[in-house]
Amino acid sequence: MRSKKNRGFTLIELLVVIAIIALLIGILLPALGKARQSARQLKCSSQVRGILQGMVLWAQSNQDKYPDAGKVDQKNDTLPSQTFDAMKNQSRNIYSLLIYNSFFPPELLVTPAESDGLIVRYEGYELDDPQGAVNPDKALWDPKFKAAPTDFKMHNGTDLAEGNASYAHTPPFGNRISKFGSTYIATEPGVGNRGPQFTGDAQTGWTLVPGALGTESLTLLIHGSRVKWEGNIGYNDNHVNFETRPDPEGLTFSFMNLPPGSKTKPDNLFVSEDDKTGQIAAPNVAYVQTNAWLQIITKVSGQQNNATIEIFKD
Repeated sequence: MRSKKNRGFTLIELLVVIAIIALLIGILLPALGKARQSARQLKCSSQVRGILQGMVLWAQSNQDKYPDAGKVDQKNDTLPSQTFDAMKNQSRNIYSLLIYNSFFPPELLVTPAESDGLIVRYEGYELDDPQGAVNPDKALWDPKFKAAPTDFKMHNGTDLAEGNASYAHTPPFGNRISKFGSTYIATEPGVGNRGPQFTGDAQTGWTLVPGALGTESLTLLIHGSRVKWEGNIGYNDNHVNFETRPDPEGLTFSFMNLPPGSKTKPDNLFVSEDDKTGQIAAPNVAYVQTNAWLQIITKVSGQQNNATIEIFKD
């Protein structure tokens, strides 16, 4: 007689065990995915706060203003002379100035939820005699740091392919320059996850533009979904909110020419609206509007009192 002690599993028993394991995996995987997503969002929130704290610390010694690369480099030791100083206030130079002065490390500028493979941590940041500068021994930051992926060539001909910053900030120009500092106002956004492009206006509402920069924008995948933007926004009182829409209900602006009783509308973080009409403003009006606008600035051109800002779009 065959001993019962050596009896193995039957095929049916094995199939039952496999089915149970598969069922458990199916239950646990979504929960693990949500846990990872939540962890990335929390770490990103901490990084936004760290960047904002660095800007605040800079402001404490600079008349409550966040970094102004053009004024800092007036002797043109870091970058060549420009038509006007503010042309140096690209995001790459603003962020690099803070890194060079040890307010935060380069890796803090890349969110753990980054969806664009061309935005990576900057390796080899030169804290001494940066070789990309006009006068390396007198340079005030490493100009080889770049915020956004771009094919722009520096003065020494270096090609820039990758970007090193996930986060957008308030443009330090014209009427918005008063918001680029330690104002301690809880409704003034300073730094946050970048966003897609929208169509519409403040009165009728906003929708994503069709195509790569809107409905297919990589910025939607940072914390949101394939059809909706969500992200961390740091405000000038140094608190960070996880916003679930590009025009948060708690962030409003009063548009002067809208009908009485309906002038105040939610302010879109990623649209430079006309302060009067709430419609999308022309690209060359950076010196005019005052509503909230967070962007990664890649180029500044034009004239001192009529600058045009080019922004990173993905």
